[in-house]
Amino acid sequence: MEGHRANIEKMAVHILEAAERVAQETAAEMELYAKSNFKWTPRTHHANECLRGKWSRGQQGGTITHEEVSAEIWQDLYGLKGEEYGYWLENAKRFHGKYAILQETANVHAGMFFNGMMDAIKSAMEREGQGD
Repeated sequence: MEGHRANIEKMAVHILEAAERVAQETAAEMELYAKSNFKWTPRTHHANECLRGKWSRGQQGGTITHEEVSAEIWQDLYGLKGEEYGYWLENAKRFHGKYAILQETANVHAGMFFNGMMDAIKSAMEREGQGD
């Protein structure tokens, strides 16, 4: 039984490592996409320069089986403007989504992220099944 537990824990480590790579790649692609496809006229370039792809790994419940890995796109303008200007560009009702890029970016890259995660899990399981 202990041997199986050790194998499962080793597989979980491989899965998390692969998941981190997918999240890092997705976050970088999301940032590139958003910076290449924003829909406003840059005046100071703060709005487009502050588009950030971010990945994270967090632990829940204190065990490796409850880890979570994510990728996201956000606009970090709060420190520059003293208000969340990126949220305003994205959600202002008067613009009717004209300047929105964050949700579009997330939608475009959702398949990349989820398919990448499925492939990463499958590869890690196959690798562990071969005794690596």
